[in-house]
Amino acid sequence: MQFMVHRKVRGAPSERWVQFVLKAIARRLPKKQRARMKNGAVIFVGDARMRTFNRMHRGSDRPTDVLAFSGTDGEFGDIVIAVPYVRRQARRFKVPFKEECARMLIHGALHLLGYNHHVARDARRMFELQETVLNDILGLSPNAISTAIAAFRP
Repeated sequence: MQFMVHRKVRGAPSERWVQFVLKAIARRLPKKQRARMKNGAVIFVGDARMRTFNRMHRGSDRPTDVLAFSGTDGEFGDIVIAVPYVRRQARRFKVPFKEECARMLIHGALHLLGYNHHVARDARRMFELQETVLNDILGLSPNAISTAIAAFRP
């Protein structure tokens, strides 16, 4: 697993932390999906840059927490995380910044693996896996995972 980490904004997590989260994701995946997690990038940006990416690629003129861009020629893809947005989101949900940032990194990786949350059934599957990986990282109880999943409204 070879991921480049670009920290374009102050307060972004370290490369070591990113690699730790990516390995936790890979451990929970079937072998076929795990093999796809190679040669990607994780890019931490500010709100202005994220707003530009969101406008250019999704037609939404506002920042967002995470975007995932599929790779080509065997590349996994890129995960872009808006640090200030995630920091505000963590405060709103009353969770530590690194927990919410890990959640966004997991979320982006799952999108690159083909998971989505447009339909309730798919959302349930994606968010259960997302929170299970987060549990592996943070050591949360199964009740905390259930509560987090139930709080999401697709």
